[in-house]
Amino acid sequence: MVSEYTSALEREIVNMRAQHKNLLRSGHQWSLRTLFGTPDWDIVDYCREFRPNRFGVEACAEIERFCRSYGIWLEPGGEHYNSMTPYLHPGAISAERMTIIGLYNAILFWLNDTVGREKFAHLDGATQAQARVATDRLCELLRTRSAPVDPTALETSTSAFLAMLTGLAEPAWLDRFVAATIEHLQPAIRDQNARTRGGLLGVEEYIDLRAHVSGMYPAIALCEFGRDDYLPWDRIRHAGLDGDLRRMRVLTVEIGALMNDLFSFEKECIVDLADFNLIPVVMLNHPGWTLADAVRHAAEIVRSRLTEFRRVSAATAERCARVGGVGADLAATVSTHLVDLVGCVQATWTWQIMTLRYKGESIFAENSLA
Repeated sequence: MVSEYTSALEREIVNMRAQHKNLLRSGHQWSLRTLFGTPDWDIVDYCREFRPNRFGVEACAEIERFCRSYGIWLEPGGEHYNSMTPYLHPGAISAERMTIIGLYNAILFWLNDTVGREKFAHLDGATQAQARVATDRLCELLRTRSAPVDPTALETSTSAFLAMLTGLAEPAWLDRFVAATIEHLQPAIRDQNARTRGGLLGVEEYIDLRAHVSGMYPAIALCEFGRDDYLPWDRIRHAGLDGDLRRMRVLTVEIGALMNDLFSFEKECIVDLADFNLIPVVMLNHPGWTLADAVRHAAEIVRSRLTEFRRVSAATAERCARVGGVGADLAATVSTHLVDLVGCVQATWTWQIMTLRYKGESIFAENSLA
């Protein structure tokens, strides 16, 4: 924790929102495409060949039917978050697996959009307490793979999802996936704003926590389930590929989480009045910086990770090709996962450009409806 929460810090947050209002009045806009790009690389070109999963339309229809039947479909948000699933998992090999992945996303988004970190601060004390209990019960359900005797709609739907997942997933992978989900839920369903935390996180502290809050770790694990092709970590380690592969997974998570912070800045920090977002964290950690300074630096943080991701991706692919002679099956599995990680990064940009979830009056050209 960098500093305690003070009245001066609160004034800076209010000032940030006033600066945002002035930027809107002046008509000033940044292009996220330009902010994330470099002189020799363009994110639109990088994502140009990306296509969502071929089973997406079929799966999304079944996901909506399931969620409505269990009472966990949100209006109007459901249409937006449901559309994300085929983007984030273009490699899923069947409509059944695509649907199961989408049910997981729908359950997490229902939590996020009702009692998640942006909404939590606006709930009354009794509702906050109920949300904590609901999260604890859900984590216990995941640990035990068993629903309580008096299940809620959330727990009933999660039990149904878990039964479908368990029937198809590799047991060792399933254990890791459940652990990653619990690690996501515990910090995600609470107020993470500086006032409630009692202090301001440093930028690196924030990035580490944001990675877990984002849910991206279990999301990229679902790439393995979607392919029905699981990473054999002992063999990967023996082949000397684990360091680069783990770094690529971390970068995929951080790019997904932090790029979303820029796209969702106005939805979270202006509409929902939150400050758990890369832009305000950067601004508050640099006294005297303006919102414009913070936007540029936040974009630089994302851009540096995109650059590193491309470098590590190329290096890992080269090492993987050299492994092929002594372990063709291992090389094929790792290569497929590399393709999926690239797809996740491409989806992070492509879906957020497409969805209306973040559109409105904005300081970012890609978010503007005008």
